[in-house]
Amino acid sequence: MLYFLENDVLKIAVDSHGAELSSIFNKAENKEMLWQGDPEFWGRKSPVLFPVVGKYKNGKTSYNGNEYSLGQHGFARDSEFTLIEETKTRLVFQLMSNEETLTKYPFQFQLICSFELKNNKIIVGWYIENIDNKKIYFSIGAHPAFYCKKSETVLSMNGENLKYNLINSDGLYTSKKYNIDNTFVLHDNVFDNDALIIENSNVTEISLIDNDKKYLTVKFDAKVFGIWSPAKKNAPFVCIEPWYGRCDAEDFDGDITEREWSNSLEANDNWYKEYEIIVNG
Repeated sequence: MLYFLENDVLKIAVDSHGAELSSIFNKAENKEMLWQGDPEFWGRKSPVLFPVVGKYKNGKTSYNGNEYSLGQHGFARDSEFTLIEETKTRLVFQLMSNEETLTKYPFQFQLICSFELKNNKIIVGWYIENIDNKKIYFSIGAHPAFYCKKSETVLSMNGENLKYNLINSDGLYTSKKYNIDNTFVLHDNVFDNDALIIENSNVTEISLIDNDKKYLTVKFDAKVFGIWSPAKKNAPFVCIEPWYGRCDAEDFDGDITEREWSNSLEANDNWYKEYEIIVNG
């Protein structure tokens, strides 16, 4: 079910299925800013990646000697969330662990996704609570897609001395690093080898610029992020993806407790992070 927030600047929609941001309508420009999920290119809009970002190696992980299979980006994006708060400026959705999730992911949790509309800004929050009697391990990430005319759009990052890594055909992180400018045009060939993964950088803002005008910015404090658009498809969007976690590396040989960039919570502890989408003009 879709739920809406609106002010003088923006109108947004959030779908309870996946707690997925589904529309960002810019009133001043009279246009939609968020990709609308045409399956010819990519059928999603802004999925929540939980409890894994990317893929496990061979689609499997282990914990305490037991094996668990989980598809790319986890199950939250395909789960029905419960609306637990609705005001004029804020929507809050909840997902609880259950018998089905425990067959794929061996921990009990509460995941709360919040959306706050403040002037020209959308604040997306993730609150995770460990309701298990043991330490839990998880990753979470964002995957919002924004309309753009690639050959006319510049992507600008506020960091310096940046390098990126690629993923292989199995969706696993490769070790070779490549230099990348902090500002570049989004030509289609940028994504010929899939997503660009940037780790441990000083980047906290990524902006899209058209005709020398900054029209959208994503702000975050994540130490890993991805930039992606379908390769060789002339897709009219780009994804800017703050991540707290990433896919397994090609040479990874550990269990769920040893995954790089993963997070952990002791019993009864909680964790909160947020990122912002700012619409300019």
